[in-house]
Formats: sequence, structure tokens, C-alpha cells
Amino acid sequence: MLHGRFVSLFAAGLSIAAFAWSQTYTAALRGVVRDATGGSVPQATVTITEADRNVAHKTITDEAGRYVLTALPPGNYTLSVEAKGFKKYVRGPFPLSVQQQATMDVQLEVGEVTATVEVQAEAPLLNTTIANLGQVIENKYIISLPNIARTPMALTYLTPGVVGSGGRRGDNNTNFVANGARNSTSDVLVDGVTVATVEQNSGITDLKYSPSVDAVQEFKIQTNFFSAEYGQTGGAVINMVTRSGTNEFHGAGYYFLRHSDLNANNWFSNRAGRTRPYYRRDQLGGVVGGPIIKNKTFFFSTYEHTRAKSPLSATATFPTLLQREGNFTQTRNTAGQLMVIYNPFDTFVNAQGNIERRPFPGNIIPKAMMDAVALKALAYFPKPNQPGAPFTETNNWFEEGINRSIGHQTNLKGDHNFTENSRLTGRYSYGRGRGNPPNLFGKELAPAFTFNYGPSLSTSTSTVVEFTKVQSPTSLWSVRWGLTYATYWRNPMEWFDLTTLGLPKYMKDNATFYVFPTIAPEGYTDIGTEGWLIMDRQEGVSQFSGFYSKTARGHNMKIGAEMRRYFLDYAQPGYPSGQFSFGRGVTCRDRFSCPANEGNGLAAMLIGWATGGQFHIDPKVFTRSAYWGFYFQDDWKITPKLTLNLGLRYEFDVPRWEKYDRQSYWDLDAQSPVKVAGYDTRGVMRFVDKNRRSPFDGDYNNWSPRLGFAYAVTPKLAIRGGYGLLYQLSRATVYGHTGAGFNVNATPTFSLDSNATLRARLNNPYPEGMLLPPGRSQGDWTFIGLGVGTIVRNWNRNPEYHSWNLSIQRELPFQSVVEINYTGSRGSHLFLPYTSLSPLHPQYWGWGRSVLTSAVPNPFYGVITDPKATNLNGRTVQLFRLLRAMRHFDGASSGTAEPPRADSHYHGLQVKWEKRYSKGLTTLMHYTWSKMIDNSSHGSGNLSWLGGSTSLQYPLNLALEKSLSAHDVAHRVVLTGAWEMPFGKGRKWGANWNRPLDWALGGWELSGMAVLQSGMPLQVTQSGGNIWNGTQRPNLIGDPSTSGSVTSRLNRWFNEAAFSKPPVDVPGTAPRTLNYRGPAIKTFDAALLKSFRVREGQRFEFRIEAQNVLNMPCFGDPATSFGATDFGQITGTKVGPREVQLGMKYYF
Repeated sequence: MLHGRFVSLFAAGLSIAAFAWSQTYTAALRGVVRDATGGSVPQATVTITEADRNVAHKTITDEAGRYVLTALPPGNYTLSVEAKGFKKYVRGPFPLSVQQQATMDVQLEVGEVTATVEVQAEAPLLNTTIANLGQVIENKYIISLPNIARTPMALTYLTPGVVGSGGRRGDNNTNFVANGARNSTSDVLVDGVTVATVEQNSGITDLKYSPSVDAVQEFKIQTNFFSAEYGQTGGAVINMVTRSGTNEFHGAGYYFLRHSDLNANNWFSNRAGRTRPYYRRDQLGGVVGGPIIKNKTFFFSTYEHTRAKSPLSATATFPTLLQREGNFTQTRNTAGQLMVIYNPFDTFVNAQGNIERRPFPGNIIPKAMMDAVALKALAYFPKPNQPGAPFTETNNWFEEGINRSIGHQTNLKGDHNFTENSRLTGRYSYGRGRGNPPNLFGKELAPAFTFNYGPSLSTSTSTVVEFTKVQSPTSLWSVRWGLTYATYWRNPMEWFDLTTLGLPKYMKDNATFYVFPTIAPEGYTDIGTEGWLIMDRQEGVSQFSGFYSKTARGHNMKIGAEMRRYFLDYAQPGYPSGQFSFGRGVTCRDRFSCPANEGNGLAAMLIGWATGGQFHIDPKVFTRSAYWGFYFQDDWKITPKLTLNLGLRYEFDVPRWEKYDRQSYWDLDAQSPVKVAGYDTRGVMRFVDKNRRSPFDGDYNNWSPRLGFAYAVTPKLAIRGGYGLLYQLSRATVYGHTGAGFNVNATPTFSLDSNATLRARLNNPYPEGMLLPPGRSQGDWTFIGLGVGTIVRNWNRNPEYHSWNLSIQRELPFQSVVEINYTGSRGSHLFLPYTSLSPLHPQYWGWGRSVLTSAVPNPFYGVITDPKATNLNGRTVQLFRLLRAMRHFDGASSGTAEPPRADSHYHGLQVKWEKRYSKGLTTLMHYTWSKMIDNSSHGSGNLSWLGGSTSLQYPLNLALEKSLSAHDVAHRVVLTGAWEMPFGKGRKWGANWNRPLDWALGGWELSGMAVLQSGMPLQVTQSGGNIWNGTQRPNLIGDPSTSGSVTSRLNRWFNEAAFSKPPVDVPGTAPRTLNYRGPAIKTFDAALLKSFRVREGQRFEFRIEAQNVLNMPCFGDPATSFGATDFGQITGTKVGPREVQLGMKYYF
């Protein structure tokens, strides 16, 4: 049993869910049937027929002449209306898009039923029924726009309000920001079933399956105001529909090629005189679909094979030849000052009573002082192979190679109509990929290679089965089951024996994987196995959902529910063979302050003085979690012009549990077995059991109202608005690690007195023995005296997003619409990257480091006796350890599940003009002017790989962190279009051309896409900053901006004189993000297509498309660590150089 409360809620919900379940991707059509005088026509038969499959859907008008047809698969339709005494009305064909709620009123003429009135078909343009905002990416965009990545997700960025995190574009994932909601919080549905699992313990979504471009019919991105049938999202909902078979056999075969010979060179490679790296991608595939039984059963299948050789390059900073010998006479900072190296083994007490160090004579470390383990590790550092930056010699190494990959994807979909009133749809999709990266270090240094993730193998499957039943002309129900399942396996480049470096055998014996340890001297590029490199993962989500829909007296009511069950079997040890870091502060004159012209991380490494380390022992884990959502939605057409959207949703996460109950949590109120007079020692680690299998309390208060309206002022003008409350994923979902007690990070203690003296050397970093996972064996004594993090039981809560919008939509000539939207959102209870339960309150900071780190009598002496608790088991203890909360632990944290307490505010104005496809032309243009403010722009330090991350200087007072969001984009313009030139057979001019002339001049199509976007705010932190809690920032004492072209400022984006270094433990005055931005983005993509007609129903197509066709460098953001040697330098781009793709397709 998971939770008694969950069981009672589940039982209550069954009374609703027994006949109704959730989310739809289908369209709906509604309207009123009137006679010539404007009177309503009741009991008229309304039939809508799928034009390509001849499948009909019927209903009957009510007493007011109203009709509603729902659950219509996206496609082309014809509408017919029949009533006694009136001529038959026929309109079509016209398209209905994914999730479209179209309105089509009908006026009947008096006459015989045998007579027919045909009306010219035009697609409904205005949205007069629902208040949501978003964008339909119709099939014409998918097949025509330049898309060298050949993934439909790359087109999500055509939607107003959608911005790639960190300025990225075209990610094949949910890593985008939508109208103020954080990145990677969106849900992605394919044929109504989610294909996004949850990234472990993070509260974000992770896309596990994306269909090939040729398998997708169309999709819609909703960004503001959702029907109550949508939940578990903080950002957008992407609803994708795959293609289905029709009454005619159709198919295509294709081949696409990308090759480095077609591309431009990287801007920085050009500047350095490096040639283009070899690159090639071949993609071939085919699609075929048609009837199995005409008008009844259909199939559609796709297959795609991709083989790629992609460039992998790395720029790094490695020790110079002199530095490798211990000679630092040429080591300088960015100002050209000599970096003086001090000897921590040669100290004295100054007049103020503080310990000071003396410099090494001649700034050279004697050979006799060099550590044997360090020298053996140094041999694995590559030697510089290019000139570094002036003075600092940073970025003095560059190498590139080829990353080989191969992938397959197949998709099979079937549709069967038992009768006009019942339909069954099913789809199975499978993908497989293998990666083999290059070794840029060479054979001899391969074990220490750090720039790749090793060979990998991944698979993904997506399955859906859906049954829809029209119960009566005014009601229907649908049920759907789906499963998304993915696996991933990754290994290091080579295995390695730790003892060959001189590390002790006990480290080798406890290593979960035999790989090279990570060696990390400050100021240099790490070598060794990257943290969390090795991975063995199986994950997925199963979903059961559905709904029951009823129309009556202007109400289109829907009741439904959904259940998701997530699972994750996972192994990813952090540093399974250890990690050692070497801070430059060890070789500075003062232990607590390190000026810009003192100290060096490599020098600390050479003398064997490590400042930190890790060693993870972490077994494979098997976690599960669940989600339930129940909703009621009523789209109520009060008058012919006014529709209200009224909805209410209730949802909750069932907190995770683990197959073998290897989970733990903090009970912060429980008295620990450590009892010392005058000290609060509450806080105990507890473990789950059969009665309480989850470490979290559930959050069962998530009621989500949705209120909206749509008003048709005239047939060509509509006003819409809405408000909704959304709940993001909680952090109580599946997790990739066992609880504390069942895994351990053994952190060595190299000094007990803030690096005044060295306690442990590299050849024996754990003189007291390594910490091993104790399990439950120690009860309430578990980890007492040690540093540890785990879940806080009652801190679970779903982040909230309140969103609202007001929109004016006007139909214009040429099948076009202009739309002006105001959209806003407020996020509350958002995650933030701070987890400490033992902060030192700022009231003590003024005492000074020398006082706070001084030794005082230890009240825990004789009470805490664990020999591994080296900071708390001695006769004396550093004073600051007694001033923190939970002082009976040597630093306690909440893992990554701190109480969500950040917030955000977003306001945006969007202007969009769209011309639907007609007469060979379709265009979409929009401009967004927005501002986003928050006090934390991401939820965890573990999520920095998503981009847009910021660090906190005041984690205990978020009001002081309020600033522009790292995701803020003030201005964004997107222009897209596709134009079938009006020449050749089947077009306006040239219908009678002969074949040679038609092949030469006919069948041309041009498409393009342009993005113009402001840069994003920059966050500056203090290099080597020393502050008790959070990340220190520098003082801002002037204007940080510089002038000139971007290229003239690549090495000096900031005015360094605008910053100064604050004293130790004094917060800097710079805001979390500056009102100064990185470079803007300007990109233009284009495609040119030529179609050759072979015979009736068959054609051959050739296309050439290019990303960044003008080859404009879109530079990345500068390095933002003030005081670091690369501060203000830009060394990369956000968008690559011009890349060209050639394609061929044969349609039949």
C-alpha cells in the first residue's frame, strides 16, 4: 500500500473514471443551422465526411439548430446538412487541424432534399470558441520549411512566446521557455499519449520519442490557457498527430545528405586557421499507406535509417611545458602580472595573529617537493598544441575528430472503423541508436580522456491503442492506453587500474567501475572520467486515459481522467573511481583571500595538496511513481457570439517508491540520540518500510480552475481571454539513486584547519578508512557526525503557474489572420538550486574567517565517536560548525528536493500575422516583446546542462535575488514562408507546357525562416569567491558594457573596471543577472525545391536547404567569472556556420 490517503482518493475517483477518461488531439466542429429568415432548424442531419477515407460522422441539430461534432481526426472534410423541406447543403473539402475547435454556421434554402446547394470551401480561420494561445504547425510547414535536423520538434520555435533555453534553437527536446514558464516543463503528446518521461528527481520532462518528419501529419503547441483536460505541465503542451492511411495507396522514398564539403567553416576555426572537420550524414527512408479494406481499415508505415559522422572538437587549457616542471616564472594573469606561488608548507604567524605563507624561491617548486601520485597523473595531461591567450596561455589545446553514430526508426499505424459510430486506432513506433565517439587524447592518454561520454546504445518505443464510440448523436466516449519505454547504456573510453597512479588498493577494491579518476586543478581543464559518465538506464511511462463527451443546449461538456505510471531502473555512479580537486587558494599567501596575482591550481596538485574529493558507491535503483488527474470541462455557447470555457481539474502525484525500499528521509523534528546541553540536536535520518514506502508526503491540494471566453464581435473579428492555474511536476517522481544509507559519497578530509596544515596525502586520502554504505544498520545514528543529504519528508510541493491572456483576432483577405495577444504568467513555489540544511547565518559572517575557523572545545567529544567523523570527533572543533543548524551532522542537505520557494513574473505582447496555405503561398510572421523577472532561473545545480542557469548569492533571502530572468528575451521576431512558384503543370501559368519546358521552369518552390532575437542577460560571479552560503558575486561599480562590433569585443565583452572583488564573506553588489546581455541572434534558413512530374500520381523532388544560409556568426555568451583568466571572452557560437543539406524524394 502506498498511502492511505491516496487509496481513499483513488477510490473516490473511480466513480468518475469508471465511465470517463482524458486528453484529446482531435478536432471539433460546431455551428448553428438556420433557414433563410434566420430561424433555427431543429432535427437536421449534419454529416461530416473524411475526404480521403470516406468515413462519415453524424449528429442531429437540437431545438435551437445547434450541432457539435467532436473527436474528428485532423484532415480534410466535407460537410453536408439535410432537413425536410430544404435543399441539401454541401461544403468542402476544408481542413480541420489538431485540436481545432472550428465554427461553421449553415443557412439552408427551401426546396427539395434531392436538390443540392454547394458552397465554396474555405477553412475556418478565426478561433471563436476557446481562449487558448498557440500555433498549429501544419503539414505544409513540416514538409516545406528548411529543417536540416529533420525533426518536427525543431519547428516548435515558430510559436510566439517560445524561446530556446540559453538562446538555443532546434533542440529535439522540451528544453525551451514558453510564455514565462521554465524550460523543460512542457508535455509532448503523440497521438494523444505522452512521450515525455520525467528527468530523475528534477521536476522536468525529458522527451523519449520523436517521430520522423515524414511520419507527422501536423502538430499544435499550446502556450497559454489550457482546457481542463490538460495538466502536469508548467510550460506548453505539444500535441502531435502521425499520418494515417487513406482510400488510395500512396508513399514516398527519400534520401538526404549532409556533408562538410557543402558547409562553411566555423568562425573560430577560420580565425585560428583550422580547416573544416569532416562531417557526413546520410538519411534514407520511406513511407507507404493505404487501405486494407476501403472505407473501413487503413494502415500507414514509415522507416528511416540515419548514419552520421559528426565533428567533435574540444578547446582546453592544459599545463604548459614549464609548468609541468614546476616552473611558474611565466605564469601570468589577464593583466600580465606574475602569479606568485606560495608554499603552504612554509608558514609563519603575522603581527595580526594570522597564518601566512612564504613564496617559493624564484616561483619554482623544487622537484623534491612534488607528489609522486600527482606526477603520475600529470603524465596523462596532454601537452599544449596551439598558442594560448595573451599572458594567461588559456585555451592552449585544440583537437577534433569524428563522432560516429547510426540510428533506425520505424512506425506502423492502423485505423479501423467498425461502424460509423466506433473507431479503433493503434500505433507502434521503435527507434534504436548507437554512438561511437573519437578519442581526442590519443592511444597513450585514452584512459584520461574527458571530452566524451564513451560508446553508447539507446532504444525507444512508443505504443498507443485508442477506441472511440459515438454513443448517440449528442454523446461519445473514448479510452486510450499508451506506453513509452526507453533504454540507454554508456561506457567509458577505457578501463583503468587506480593503483598504477599510486592510489591505495582500498580505493580500487571499493570502486564500482575501474576507470581513471577525475583530476581537477583549478584554472585548468579536468582530465579523467567525467562525473556521472557511466549509465545503465531503463525508463518509461504507461498511461491510461479517456473521456466522455455530451452536448446539450449549447453546452459541450466533457468529463475525464488520466493515470500515468512512471518507472526508472537506473545506475549512474558519480565518480566511481574518485575525484580530486586542487584549489589555487592553497598556494596563495593568505588562506582566506586570494588576489588575482596569486596562487595556481596546478601548483597545489604538484605538491599533493588536494582541497576536495569524491568517491561514489551507488548501486542500481528501481523506482516508481504515479500521477492521477480528473477534470470537467464545459464549453458553453451562451449566445451565437459568446462562448465560455469553464473547467476544473484535480490532480496529484503519487510520491515515488523503490522496489527494494532503499529510500531514506529527514525527520527534522525528531530528537537525535546525540544530546548535549545547550545545543539543539533535532534531526534524524529515517528509512521507508512496508507501511511507508515513499520518503515524501504527498501534495493532494492541487485544484486547477480554468476560465475563458471567446466573443465573435463580427464574423471577421474575435476577442478571447482566459485564466488558468497549472501544476508542474513535483520532485517526488522517479529517482536515479537509492536513499542515503544505501549509497555514499566518501569525501576525503585533506585538512581540518582550513588548509593551515595538510592531513592526508594522495597516496592515502582516507587514513581513517573509507566510508561505506551502512544501510539501516545504525538506526538513528546513521551518518551522525558526517556530511549527508537526503529527502525532507514534508517539503514536497508541486510548483504553480498562474497564466492569463487577452487576444484580438481579425480575419483579413487572402486567407490570412492578424492576432494581437497579451499574455502573462506568475510562477510560485518554483524549485531553486539550494539544498543546505546547515547554513551559517549571515549574522556571524562579520566575525571573520580566522575566528569562525578557530579551534574551540568540542561539546560533542566523546558523544560522536565515529572515526570517520574527523571534524566532530576530536577534543576541539572549528567554531562555525557549532553555530550551524543540525550541528550534529557535518553539513546536512536536502539532496535536490529543497522546499520550492522561488517565483517568477512574465508579461508579453505578441503580434502575429498568418496566411494559411492557399494559391501556393503560406506565411507566418510574429513579433514578441516581453519581460521576465524571477529570483531563481532554474531548479537545481544538476540542471546547468539545460542552459539559462544562475547561481544564488542570497539563498536565504530570495528577495535580494530578484532580477531579470536568465531566460528573458526582450525582443524576438520570426518570419517564415513557403511559396510554390506559379509556373508549370497544375499551376497558374504553364499548364500546357511540354515536358522539357515544364521540367526546366515549372515545379519550383522557395521557403525560408528568419529569427532575430535579443541576447540574454548575463550573470557575473566572483572567481574564487569566498562566502559561507551561496555563490559570491563581484561588486558592480560602473557600466559593465563595452562598445563596438561583436567581433571587436570577443576578448573583452565586459568593461572589467566596472567590477571589483569584494572582501571575503561580503556579498558583492552586482545583481544576479545584469541589465547587460550577450550577443543577439540573427539567423536565416532557406530551402529551394524542384519537383519533376513523372506520370499521373508520381513525381520526383529535389531540394537543397541551408541553415544559417548567410553564414552570419551567432556568437555565444562570454565567460562570466570575474577574476578568471577568460573573463569576458567569447569562444563559441550559439548557431553553427552555414550547413547545407541535399534531398531527393520520389512520391507515388
